[in-house]
Amino acid sequence: MSLGASKSLLNEANRELFAQWEEVRQSWRDAKAAEFDKDYLAELPQAVATATRIIEEIDLLLSKIHADCD
Repeated sequence: MSLGASKSLLNEANRELFAQWEEVRQSWRDAKAAEFDKDYLAELPQAVATATRIIEEIDLLLSKIHADCD
């Protein structure tokens, strides 16, 4: 799998997770739901954004390496 495909897959999985979470939150509204959100999901968008940026940097670096080898 290419890095671009990996980045797309990661972003799509993140979108799907939060869409499903919004659906679950319609019926799960207690303190445990808020705790789950805070403990597991609150920081996830920033982590995905960071991972996406790093994937882009690695892709650029690999492109430069391939160009230097040719």
